[in-house]
Amino acid sequence: MMKSKISCLLGILMSVQVFGQEFGFEAAVSPVSNSGYHKISLSPELMGKAQLDLSDVRVYDQNGEEQAYLIRQETAVSTQSLFNEYEIIDMAYKQDAISHLIFTNPDKRPINNVSFLVKNTDVKKRARLSGSDDQENWYVIKDNYLLHAMKSEEETSEMKILNFPLSDYAYFKLEIDDNWRLPINILKVGYYDRQLEKGMRTSFDCPIALQKDTLKTSSIKVVFPEPMYMEQLQFSLSGEDHYLRSTTVKVKREGIDRKKNKYEYFQSLGSFEIHSNSENSISFSGAIVQELLIEIDNRDNHPLKVESIKASYLNTYLVCELQSETSYTLKFGNESMREPDYDLKAFANQIPSDIPSVDHDSVVDIRPTEDTPVESGFWNNKYLVWFVIAVVGFGLTYISFKMVKEIGKED
Repeated sequence: MMKSKISCLLGILMSVQVFGQEFGFEAAVSPVSNSGYHKISLSPELMGKAQLDLSDVRVYDQNGEEQAYLIRQETAVSTQSLFNEYEIIDMAYKQDAISHLIFTNPDKRPINNVSFLVKNTDVKKRARLSGSDDQENWYVIKDNYLLHAMKSEEETSEMKILNFPLSDYAYFKLEIDDNWRLPINILKVGYYDRQLEKGMRTSFDCPIALQKDTLKTSSIKVVFPEPMYMEQLQFSLSGEDHYLRSTTVKVKREGIDRKKNKYEYFQSLGSFEIHSNSENSISFSGAIVQELLIEIDNRDNHPLKVESIKASYLNTYLVCELQSETSYTLKFGNESMREPDYDLKAFANQIPSDIPSVDHDSVVDIRPTEDTPVESGFWNNKYLVWFVIAVVGFGLTYISFKMVKEIGKED
């Protein structure tokens, strides 16, 4: 009897929990051809309707099972090191003699270091580096190198770097003293080229509803048909060959006063200077925007015409394991939901960064409309629902104490 009561109360509690997780919007995830981890690209429309920190976003499969995910975002600027090999045109390994290798620098680019990959070894060697433009006449660049500690604990080979005075020879020769010893095994010779990579961004046009020019100020109004997420604005202007003017970007917000009446106001996203010699862009913390007001201080100058405005943000993804035979749906739009706590976040560094990307379909509004009849049943009264939650809590506490007492009597 007691077990049946507990089951009943737990069932009610689970029903209440499901009731509390209502969503306002959903978007179907595009099907995937191969099972495994994918990154779901989030659109500005989706991010405009979810909470700013995406705490209310959930992924469900076709059976309604919640799926764990991670949030990843592109990095604004990242540094990538690329190894470029030099062509080795001559290599001679000689025991008890001088071994050498010759590599080319075809563009005669000035270099002051060279990297070589060597098979792990635990010896010390003396070496010399020389340069030539014709492979006939060689000129010493640096003598009496000491090569040592050429071993790795994780790999079977180790990369070593030789530094030397800046040189632009067409050919370089590395000579290694192998007297009384076996030679070392050099696999590659080259250099590391560091490149700056900009993170991928999603961009979209801002619909300019109005530009109003007064004696000192130009006001530009941007209105989206629905809330959109953005992190950057870029302006295209015309009217003057040379200009430098202070500009402020504001976003329309709603507030509630002490009498619980709604009112509208504009909140500043930031200020910057539009300049005829710059990209004319402003970056700010991520914002959900439906209406913008841009104010340009013309001072005593003729107004500029804002030809176009582009909004953008660094691509944001949900990293989730998807099966090829299963359909998935994103649900979001619930201010009361907290950020999910999945075990997956502890294994984030084990998921590769180069996983396939998949999009989602258009955002669908699933909120009840005025034309949709709302049932006046028990579960549609939020006060009764919270009353049930309280009763369930007290009931479970009472039953727990009663069970503990009965167990004590039996003992």
